[in-house]
Amino acid sequence: MSADTESTLLAAQHAPAGGEEPSVSAPAAGAWVSARPTRFADVLGRVVRFPALVHQYRDLIRTSVRRDLAARFQGTVLAWAWPFLQPLLLFGVYYFIFTELLQQRMPDLPAEQKAGMGVYMFCGMVAWSALGESLVRGTNVIVENGNLIKKLSFPSELLPLNVVLASQATMLCGVLVIVLACLTPVWPAPGPALLWVPVLVCLQGVFTYGLVLFLSTLQVFLRDTVQVVSMLTTIWMFLTPVFWAPEAMPKSVLAHSALIEANPTYHLLRAWRGALMGDVFVPPNEVIAGGYAVSVAAIPGHLLVFALWALAVYVLGYAFFVFCQRRFADEV
Repeated sequence: MSADTESTLLAAQHAPAGGEEPSVSAPAAGAWVSARPTRFADVLGRVVRFPALVHQYRDLIRTSVRRDLAARFQGTVLAWAWPFLQPLLLFGVYYFIFTELLQQRMPDLPAEQKAGMGVYMFCGMVAWSALGESLVRGTNVIVENGNLIKKLSFPSELLPLNVVLASQATMLCGVLVIVLACLTPVWPAPGPALLWVPVLVCLQGVFTYGLVLFLSTLQVFLRDTVQVVSMLTTIWMFLTPVFWAPEAMPKSVLAHSALIEANPTYHLLRAWRGALMGDVFVPPNEVIAGGYAVSVAAIPGHLLVFALWALAVYVLGYAFFVFCQRRFADEV
């Protein structure tokens, strides 16, 4: 990735002044890195101006993401079919093993929702995989591209963004597989709630980008960060309802509902499942808590909570990045 990114940036740096490609030559006043200490006003300005920066460098971002995705499947026989085949095969595994073989189902669901647990797990895994992949790959992205930081003057916050966008692109392939599977008898087709998908993608991207900015900056100074992130991401996944539904767990789980709901990804996955699955109600009994494991009506509430998390993580992650950016060239 580094070599491709470097060639892209060098090409942009020497592009004609009248062309559409953004220039990455030495920045003017108010630029990305300054010798003087960073002030709060600088941080706030960078945070607010970031959408304009993305628009200015949209061609560079598009090219970098395309090359990142192409590098994953370069030399393979099926090439660009893999982003669709991988989640399709994964969906088949979840459906067969958990629904047919292990008979692991949400109890007392209607006949048309008998595959509920398999679809539930797959929806959660598609969204979580994009987040986890971005965190693990993105943590080391600044260190990996240290040659760019030293050679070229360009907004280095685009490097973590490229990683996040590439993961989001593969996630959308998985979402498409879910939608196509819902056109079969496996699961009822999603309704108007599917219109929430663009909002979900955007909020998840903002949240993930803020985390990756923070972690990739920390990796510059503490090189053990990527190993710690890999372990913590796995722990975080099992603490999040990816493979389990609180409503299908014993009633004792209700005592920990406040802790479960304090997890931002809990709200993210609840919203994703509502958009892709519709309503899934688990009737309570003497063993399990019961309730709506998936709810369309609850999507706005979950999105509101997650949006607050996303905004806070983005601002704090970007602020940490800006405060430390002037030391990158010396540390990488």
